[in-house]
Amino acid sequence: MFQKALVPVDGSRFMPGLVAYAIAVAKKANCSLTFLYVVDIPRTATPAEVEKQKATGMSIPEEGRAKAAEEGISTSARVEAGPPAETIINIAERESFDIIMIGSRGHSQLRRLIVGSVADKIMEHAPCPVLIFR
Repeated sequence: MFQKALVPVDGSRFMPGLVAYAIAVAKKANCSLTFLYVVDIPRTATPAEVEKQKATGMSIPEEGRAKAAEEGISTSARVEAGPPAETIINIAERESFDIIMIGSRGHSQLRRLIVGSVADKIMEHAPCPVLIFR
């Protein structure tokens, strides 16, 4: 089925459900989980600002990684900076992930009405299957 799953997380109130579902799927599929938090930083940010935001954001994917590890799942956590949808798609392609498991909504409800959701963009452009958690 699949061996490597990318699980983008954002720290929203919907994240615990996504993490629990990803863990359940990983147990059944015997696949590894990579929890990813993407820091959406303005292009004008200095390298120091980017690194500070990445360090601050590490607790978000680390929460998912810790829960998966408790269940005996091979897992990792990481933080990247960039436009969320584009960054997630690029990582999935570059690192040959077999599936992306992402929540259907996150922090930015108003932004979704204006520019479309990250999940919608990923679903449309991902190089692998996408599981949308609602």
